[in-house]
Amino acid sequence: MSAVCKQFQEQIAGYVDCELGPAQASTISRHLEDCAGCAEEATAQQTTKELVRQAPPFVTPARVRAEIRRGLDREMLGFSFRNLVQQLFVRQPIPALAVVAMLMALSGLAAYFVFQRQAQPDGSDTHFLAGSIEGEIICVDCDLLDLVDTPFIHDATHRLGVRCQDGHIWSILRSEKSQELSNNIHRRVRIAGHLFERMQYVEVREFSFI
Repeated sequence: MSAVCKQFQEQIAGYVDCELGPAQASTISRHLEDCAGCAEEATAQQTTKELVRQAPPFVTPARVRAEIRRGLDREMLGFSFRNLVQQLFVRQPIPALAVVAMLMALSGLAAYFVFQRQAQPDGSDTHFLAGSIEGEIICVDCDLLDLVDTPFIHDATHRLGVRCQDGHIWSILRSEKSQELSNNIHRRVRIAGHLFERMQYVEVREFSFI
C-alpha cells in the first residue's frame, strides 16, 4: 500500500459516515474512482455499517445491567475513597485521625440507638412479631432505580429486600445471617424471623430457597 493510499484509507470511515467537508469528500471520491484497493475498503466499511444498522436491537437484561453498574460503582467508590483517605493522611495526618475517630463514634452511636429502638417491646414504630414471608430477593435500591429509569447512584453494597407476590417489598435487616442472601439476588426464598410490620422490615432467623 502506498503512502497516499494509507492516508486516504485513514479518512474512509469519515467519508462513509458523511463526516467530512465537501472539498475533502470530493478529493476522496475522485481517488476511489481511480484506486480499486481503496474503493474496495470503502465498500467493505459501508457494507459492515449497513449490516450493523439493520441488525435487530439487543436489550441487555436488567440483571446484567445491574451487575455491570455495581462493578463500576465498586471500582469508582473504592478508587475515589482510597485516594481521598491517602491524600488526607499524607497532607493532614492529625485532622485525618480526628475525622476517623469522629466517624467511628457516630457509627457506634447510631448502632446503639437502632438497637435500643428495636428492643422496645411496644414501641409504636418497632412492634414486631414472629412470622415468615416468601418472595424474590432483590436489591431495593436497584429495583427502585430501574423502576424510575434513574442512573445508578447507590453505593457498592446492596440493600437487600424481598418482593412478595402481593407486590409488597420487605427490607432485610443486615446481619450475619442475611449476608448469606447477598449473592442470591432474584432467587425466590422463604424467610422466617421477626417481622416489623409498620416499617416493612424483616430480621432473618432462618431461610430456605424455593
